[in-house]
Amino acid sequence: MPLVRPHRAAHGVESEREVVLVEWTDRDGEVGWGECPTLSHPGYVIGTTDEAWRTLVGELGPSVASGSWSADGVDDTDRGARTAAVAALRDARLDAGLRRRGVSLSEHLGATRATVRRCVVLADLGGDPGALALRAAAARDGGASMVKVKIAPGHDAEVITAVCAAVGDLPVAADANGSYRDPGQLAEVDRCGLAYLEQPFGAAAEWDELASAHRLLRTPIALDESLGSPDATRRAIEAGAVDVVSVKPSRLGGIDAAAGVVRLAAAAGLPVFIGGMLELAIGRAGAAALAAMSGCSLPTDLGPSDAYVAPDIADPLVLDDRGRLVVPDGAGLGRRPDPARLRDATVDEVVFDR
Repeated sequence: MPLVRPHRAAHGVESEREVVLVEWTDRDGEVGWGECPTLSHPGYVIGTTDEAWRTLVGELGPSVASGSWSADGVDDTDRGARTAAVAALRDARLDAGLRRRGVSLSEHLGATRATVRRCVVLADLGGDPGALALRAAAARDGGASMVKVKIAPGHDAEVITAVCAAVGDLPVAADANGSYRDPGQLAEVDRCGLAYLEQPFGAAAEWDELASAHRLLRTPIALDESLGSPDATRRAIEAGAVDVVSVKPSRLGGIDAAAGVVRLAAAAGLPVFIGGMLELAIGRAGAAALAAMSGCSLPTDLGPSDAYVAPDIADPLVLDDRGRLVVPDGAGLGRRPDPARLRDATVDEVVFDR
């Protein structure tokens, strides 16, 4: 699915979305869907679409068909594409089960919001500051509650300053995708008054190391790539290494696991937001229901479908007249792929049958 605009971040550039969709048919014939929103190129901790496909086709699919697969089959040693692949299976099974019962995902999660505030992510690393400032102002005028810019060494304070000037009192955040080595590189960024700085340092750093580095910065620090599992999130909180928690269901093992992390972080008194992975409508619908949970206190990074792909693989996610993202209703995810669009976009298909 071609992207409306290339997504440029420290870990690479995405110009089209190549993802795996999982269709789960239960014994009663009810069908559910899950999305594995991995990326085309290596560099981001969630792994690549090719890796996820090989895991699903070579390992997980056969184990489901043989009856040996356990939905609890993700632990803290799993990382990357395998976790995302398991998440897609879990979410497809969850969708089928909720549809069979006539229960919406929002109801299942205990979410009560029909719409959610959104953060517009300006993913154009190295882009012209003036052009990014114009896009930020347009986002504010379109009802965004926050804007976020992608940064890296050499491409940071100037663009943040331009964006902040363009949006006035609207909160501004930045996402470094782990591209900085030490706090000294962030001195100018730290003076910009950001709402938070996301993942300034690499995901492989130890919790005590991260906590010490973060204490040298006055800007609140959000973690994304570092939080590769619910247990990792717990340890980061215990170590005092995180001020703001980014939750992505595919990185954590699925929607239910992600909901547990939302509750964990909120109980610890930490602000929480649902991050985006350039999902198509299937993954975006699930993430939007998570963003509607009361524990999610910050605007979500999720946007409407037409900001990313046009048309989407299913009925698009849209904004209301205030510029907020409308959470899908109806049973399960509230979204199913359009058969014609799915047929046109499919490049490979493997079926496992018990």
